[in-house]
Amino acid sequence: MRLHRHDSGHSQADKRGHDVGERWAGPIGVAVDAYRRHFETVGVPAERVDLIADASLDALTAWAPDLGTEVAAVADGAGRPVRELAMLNARTEILARAPRPDEAECSTVVRVPTEATLDARPWSFQTWDWHPALATDGLLWEYEPTPGRWVKTFTEIGMLAKIGLNSAGLAVHFNILYHRSDTADGGVPVHAIARRILDEASTLAEAVDIARSARVGASTALTVLAVEGGRVETASLEVSPEGVGILRPDSDGWLVRTNHFLSPELADGDRRAAVTTTVARLDHLRGVAAEDANGDDLPSLALALCGSGGESAPICLSDKVATAAGLQSRTLLTVRQDPVAGTMECWPGTPYDAVEAGAAERV
Repeated sequence: MRLHRHDSGHSQADKRGHDVGERWAGPIGVAVDAYRRHFETVGVPAERVDLIADASLDALTAWAPDLGTEVAAVADGAGRPVRELAMLNARTEILARAPRPDEAECSTVVRVPTEATLDARPWSFQTWDWHPALATDGLLWEYEPTPGRWVKTFTEIGMLAKIGLNSAGLAVHFNILYHRSDTADGGVPVHAIARRILDEASTLAEAVDIARSARVGASTALTVLAVEGGRVETASLEVSPEGVGILRPDSDGWLVRTNHFLSPELADGDRRAAVTTTVARLDHLRGVAAEDANGDDLPSLALALCGSGGESAPICLSDKVATAAGLQSRTLLTVRQDPVAGTMECWPGTPYDAVEAGAAERV
């Protein structure tokens, strides 16, 4: 995946969206065509795709009018029908209605200080795994939703947000989930929930309120790390049409999640792909967390989290590991976020790729 940068500065939703659409019209067109083909491959007819895209855009516009305006402005700037940008932003909602859950292999880890580790610096980490043909290009996007407040996010070009952090000291991570309550009714796109949390929330409580305010049609986990003054809080918000489950860190300050429901109130409704490494990745990360893995930058943290598995660790979906597991997804991005410093470090590949490179792109 090629990583690009875009800085919107402070601008209104219509101008910000139009500029993104105009600048990245080529990759947006590639993504639209790729997702259309993928939806057909996984068994979602074109007519159903359009219905869900339209319904999701309607739900988004009712819930967050400025974000609906921004999606329409991206379409205008790119010279594409609004429905196509609505489709990109609702890709999780569309995939929720495929006959079988799609592959989902992302892994998230958060480390917060405890009474035993008061000097520890909070950080968060994620691998983002997806079909390479659907994400040939990714965007490291900076913008100011309001004067004096900045957001940095990695997202698929044309989508409102995904992984990111803001100037209030709050970081967000994103893991797709599937639940029996997922519907074909569209609902607010889960990517838009991540975006609104980044734009508006300064605390974990505010992030939870935003997530609970959205009527959704698909499921996802939004893991939030919030640092405000001397207070550090984290939780994984398991969002589904049935409700929002809250997963808290363990007593040692570790929060680990992959791609299945873990909160008691929603775990019974979990659906997952027939072929997945979600449990193996969770067990691996819990194991290295028990060894008190840490790291002051992305390469050193990635080395610790790969553990003794090295390049064959289950969190590294390289061609070799993915093929052996029978998966088509690959690890397209590895991210470390430091909400205290306000930095996001990214590497376009597996954690072990970042280890070998000994470097990362900092935003």
